[in-house]
Amino acid sequence: MLGFDATVPPGVVRSGIQDPDDDDPRCPQAIHGHVATKGDRVKLFFVRHGEPDWDLVEMRGARGWAKDFAPLTPLGRLQIDTIANDFRLQEADAILCSTFTRALESGALLSRALNKPLFVEYDLHEWLPQKDPLADVDETLLERASHTLAGEPGDDAETPWESLEDVRERVLKVLNRYRRFERLVVVTHGVVIGSLVGMRRLVDHAEIVPFEIDLDRPGPGPTADEHKLPAN
Repeated sequence: MLGFDATVPPGVVRSGIQDPDDDDPRCPQAIHGHVATKGDRVKLFFVRHGEPDWDLVEMRGARGWAKDFAPLTPLGRLQIDTIANDFRLQEADAILCSTFTRALESGALLSRALNKPLFVEYDLHEWLPQKDPLADVDETLLERASHTLAGEPGDDAETPWESLEDVRERVLKVLNRYRRFERLVVVTHGVVIGSLVGMRRLVDHAEIVPFEIDLDRPGPGPTADEHKLPAN
């Protein structure tokens, strides 16, 4: 069962294991005999969440960030159950996931199937076309934000949406808190994956995207014109 704990870093929810900085027999060094040290390259297995049930929340009149309470569809759950058999995920030390329901449910399903500890991180959420959680995202704003993210020039005025670099920066901060792990499954969203990996196509629901990174020297992120992923 997931629960909040004031002893872990802000934005973190832990499940069934101590915080990764604790000296505890359930930590990865006791389980796998190796912990990534400073300078190690960390193997990441990004997983985009399963198919979300947008109809469910839209029928209930959800607006703004409330739409992110959408759970998975039956197909989405099947997609995640299927990839749980992938040998690459079975080798991971732990699972990180976004707080958005579609990713949280996907992460919980993988945690149960793989018997891996699950850490829930707010800053793995999807790119925000509107940073104000109480504001609506109208079609005009979404179109402007998407064009800017895709590399088209925008105006110089302060914009209400996140840049690609904003997304990358917050994701790297999360990963740095888990640098003691050698292999991590990261259940998150399309733009989040693209902000680190850089892809010219849509990442499918429940697709696994392997990526290796040196957290001491992560290098520059993909440029806007290298990033063509839609949100969600």
